[in-house]
Amino acid sequence: MRRTRIIKRILLTVISASAALMVACNQLVVKNAEGKMFDGVDSIPDGDYVGLLLGTTPMTRISHRRNIFFENRIKAAANLYHSGKIQKILISGDDHSLDGINETECMKDSLLARGVPENDIILDGKGYRTIHSVQRAYHVFGCKNLILISQKFHNERALYLASHFGLDFDWVIGFNAESPRSLVSQKTYVREWFARVKMFMNLLSNNHHEKD
Repeated sequence: MRRTRIIKRILLTVISASAALMVACNQLVVKNAEGKMFDGVDSIPDGDYVGLLLGTTPMTRISHRRNIFFENRIKAAANLYHSGKIQKILISGDDHSLDGINETECMKDSLLARGVPENDIILDGKGYRTIHSVQRAYHVFGCKNLILISQKFHNERALYLASHFGLDFDWVIGFNAESPRSLVSQKTYVREWFARVKMFMNLLSNNHHEKD
């Protein structure tokens, strides 16, 4: 009985510490993004922006259903472009994802279907992870004024990465695509809590190379 109580206490301590760590990581990311994200096109300050469209696949990886996260990001990017808020769209994603899909080409095709000219679309197929997308937008493509385009939770993490590495953007903000509310999409939001902990672990260990 005594051994059982000890094991229970250890498990409770581990669970409590893990929960506290997740909350702390989340709060740091959320706090950093305050005042840097926008939900409406008209609320975005005027500027010579490039839109950084963060990649995902058009179909969900597990159930192979329509990916509403993908569709809403495309809508958001096209709206920004046609409103004149951005002059170019840099699509950053995996050119050969886990299921063999070229995220950047799929997003490009969807933007073309929404009337975005091909000449104003730039592809970066080496944005394997969010950290790569943000760093390459600055170091490889020379972006100075950047609007991140993804769902709110993803923009918050990307903004934290930009701040952490001290990238000398003149202006970097996020434009929040609509977040799906289906039961299936809740898995993504739960995964994000773990992604934020993993992000801090990778930053502390200087591990920026593996795909997630």
